[in-house]
Amino acid sequence: MPFRKDTRLWFWLILFISIIASMIGNIYTKSNVLGGVILVLILFMIPFGIELIRGKDPLIYYGLDFATLRKINMKTILGIAILVFGTISIIDHFAFNLFKLLLSSNGDIAVGSAAINLAKSNAFYLAIIVFFSGTLLEELWFRGFVQYKLNSLKFLKPLNPHLAIITQSILFGLAHFVPIYSGTNLPLPLKYWFFVYPFLVGIINGYINDKYHSLWPGWIIHYTNNVLGVVVMAIIYRV
Repeated sequence: MPFRKDTRLWFWLILFISIIASMIGNIYTKSNVLGGVILVLILFMIPFGIELIRGKDPLIYYGLDFATLRKINMKTILGIAILVFGTISIIDHFAFNLFKLLLSSNGDIAVGSAAINLAKSNAFYLAIIVFFSGTLLEELWFRGFVQYKLNSLKFLKPLNPHLAIITQSILFGLAHFVPIYSGTNLPLPLKYWFFVYPFLVGIINGYINDKYHSLWPGWIIHYTNNVLGVVVMAIIYRV
């Protein structure tokens, strides 16, 4: 196994917490718990497994080892996280969710059900663990797998890293937009926000990821915004 000794424990810890997070998230959304755990394992093992087959330590390849974390200016990253939350994210988590509440005639909201169920309950603090796997998986696949692999294509070198960043941001936006477009009855202009917001976050995290050659900064920003968002929604529901 090509994992370095100092990254093996971190890998298993990530996997363990992600499984627990998946179980909690599926319980709160009344989804198939076993199916959710299996899906999380598959989603983790595809990008990690490919690097293992290539003889690479996936945590080092994706910059998720602690040695890389120590090189990151945490004050800068947390500052960016707060700045993002204070601008585009506050629109999504406060104003937009409040507007959705006003649109709903029966109090039921299909969008963001896991976050909303946590916010409405007395256990919204469980978002600390629930969003652990969700944010990591999204960063691993979009800013990691897609962006890294596009960056490695030699015939695209003249266009990278911008092409890789824009491509993963579009895919990230579509991954959030398509379920909303096909599965909700929100007005069409509001549905498009579910593409615009993730696309903007994808651009920001993509360039930060490229600068540090690590998924840590984007993951911290993504995770911070999701957790703060649940806190804001909890305030909305309880005021």
